Amino acid sequence: MRRVKKKSSEAIKYQLFKSRANTLVFIVFISFIILILRLGQLQVIQGESYHERVENAQYVKINQNVPRGEIYDRNGNVLVKNKSERAIFFTRHRNMSNGEIMDLANKLSNYLEMDEENLTLRDKQDYALNNYFDELLKEMPNEATLLDDGNISRNDFNEAVYENISNEYLDSLLTEEDKNIISIYTRMIVATELDPVTIKGSNVTEKEFATINEDLDKLEGITTGMDWKREYPYGSTLRTILGDVSSPKEGLPKELSDYYKSLGYSQNDRVGKSYLEFQYEDILRGEKEEVKYSTDRAGRIINQEVVKDGKPGNDLYLTIDIKLQQELEKIAEHHLKEMRNLAEAAKQRADLNGDIEWDIRPEFLDTVTLVVQDPYNGDILAMVGKHMNKDGDIEDFDYGTFAVSYVPGSSVKIGTVVTGYQNDVLQPGESQVDEPLVFADGTNKSSFFNRDNSYNVDDQHALMVSSNVYMIKIALRLLGLEYDRNMPLPSDISNDAYKLRNGLNQFGLGVSTGIDLPNEETGISPPLTNNPGNYLDLAIGQYDTYSTVQLSQYISTVANGGNRMQSHLAKEIREHNPNEPGKVIRSFNGNVLNTVMMTDAEKEQISKGLYDVFNTHHQSTDRYGTGWDAYHELEPKAAGKTGTAEAYREGVSVLNQTYIGYAPYDNPDMAFSIIWPTTPMTIPFFPAQYMGRDVIQKYYELEYGAPKKDYYKYNLDEFYRRIKAGTYDS
Repeated sequence: MRRVKKKSSEAIKYQLFKSRANTLVFIVFISFIILILRLGQLQVIQGESYHERVENAQYVKINQNVPRGEIYDRNGNVLVKNKSERAIFFTRHRNMSNGEIMDLANKLSNYLEMDEENLTLRDKQDYALNNYFDELLKEMPNEATLLDDGNISRNDFNEAVYENISNEYLDSLLTEEDKNIISIYTRMIVATELDPVTIKGSNVTEKEFATINEDLDKLEGITTGMDWKREYPYGSTLRTILGDVSSPKEGLPKELSDYYKSLGYSQNDRVGKSYLEFQYEDILRGEKEEVKYSTDRAGRIINQEVVKDGKPGNDLYLTIDIKLQQELEKIAEHHLKEMRNLAEAAKQRADLNGDIEWDIRPEFLDTVTLVVQDPYNGDILAMVGKHMNKDGDIEDFDYGTFAVSYVPGSSVKIGTVVTGYQNDVLQPGESQVDEPLVFADGTNKSSFFNRDNSYNVDDQHALMVSSNVYMIKIALRLLGLEYDRNMPLPSDISNDAYKLRNGLNQFGLGVSTGIDLPNEETGISPPLTNNPGNYLDLAIGQYDTYSTVQLSQYISTVANGGNRMQSHLAKEIREHNPNEPGKVIRSFNGNVLNTVMMTDAEKEQISKGLYDVFNTHHQSTDRYGTGWDAYHELEPKAAGKTGTAEAYREGVSVLNQTYIGYAPYDNPDMAFSIIWPTTPMTIPFFPAQYMGRDVIQKYYELEYGAPKKDYYKYNLDEFYRRIKAGTYDS
């Protein structure tokens, strides 16, 4: 018997390894087969679909949920903020037809109640053409016959509808539901592909919001979310200056559309339309959310992915002190009302008694503008404008401080004196004779304080009493002439007259102040060529026109010793932070536009003259500064200049009154300018200068804790007695 041969343990181990290896190879083989089949499916069967998704993927910046930066005053008080609101949005997919949008609008009408006030006649006509064509045929039988006979086209018929079908007829034809559908449709139809628009961004009810959310799968392209609108905690204060933002429906304003599109904006973007919102659009606008959309072959959105989150706009901090602003608005309103009442009462008494010669027109006394700024850095602390309309109601006129200009009168005489210094035709402390001036052509000029006599006055005294003659003699010297009675005036002044105007320009008069607002008015500067009389008028502020902001920059330049600082409203830009002031991105420090060259002696003469205007009364001569009545009791002392310019309104002689100054006198931290245009032409002048006194007193109260003072009370009995006599004597 043969013995069975036994395998060794090594052979058994080898056999087991070989079996496992074969199994592993088989599994790997099967896996490769499955992978190849799957790749084949993806590339051959589904490849076109995935390729289409890649081709139809698009990165889009959308304008949802990106709050605009807020605006604050210098002390962190919010002037413009955002209020969140529920909103309904629509995103138009690729190739979406107008008919599909109309169908969707019909569906949405069951969910949303829209405001119909903004519907246009054309919107209603278009809807009627598509939904009430038979009714229009009956309403226009002649055109219907021509259309039926083939004598006019459908387009011709449509044009006839646009020309002849009225709002009244359409309001009777269309139902409330129709109008609701039109309101929805007109908001949706403006959407460009893949760029969301707001259908309803305010007054969305909880029910509307909830029911649409429940049925989003039935409403293609509709989404819900939060939008914002601007709120103004201080109401109408500075409302015009703060500016406006376009509404969700408006998008890019028509007049600014090309401008914003050139900067890469979409038609549906909400943007700053005016003043600070427009000026600082690049700061206040947020960064749009960036989304990657994927669409199918039909252009429908099948997927969306947020690639980059949106970012709120940066916050803008202004130089404005809102508390000072509001207090000065009260002062302006008080004086405007009181001056109007004074004029009406004076006219009524004059009409009754017939005892004064002045033509008082109370209705012309309807406007006042005021600017207060820091003279050392150009910060605008307050800008106030008030206008009384025909009904006697006072309206804000803040933009009038920089967008309207007036002939200012004697306020410019500081510039005339300094120009004389700079051109070496006048020395500090130099005296000249103030006397009536007579020229060969019959032109006569004199100073208000001295109509008939001759007095020696130096530059300091000339500023104090506002000598016209002193300034005119400086202007003659700039032409290379010395005054001589009955002297002829040169026929051609074009080569030398620019010296005086340039001298005024260096203070900011007649040129841009650099203020960070659009539409600044730089004033009217008519030619100076063969009109020497007008040139002499320029020297006393009776020719060119300037704005209140320009006068403020001018007196600030004097107050700080000669640096013309750029006027500005922006103080800082900060990152938006809802809980506390954000990180400072940029600060707007004082920017020196130019330096007015003056020696120390010249500065001292100017300074003393402006002090005298407000504070000095010479008992021996009974001469006093033109602002002495209103300002001399101020503590600390202030300094400044007054001005009156003859003008006309509706053919009647009137006066523009201007007041400029700074305080405290020896270390000023505020400068102000006031313009009262077209006040009645009387002697004495209407007491407008007391508003300047009240402005300084209010500043002292808020800044230094000075006792609160009452506003100036106008007294008809005292004033009427003086205008009856035609004198400033009490």
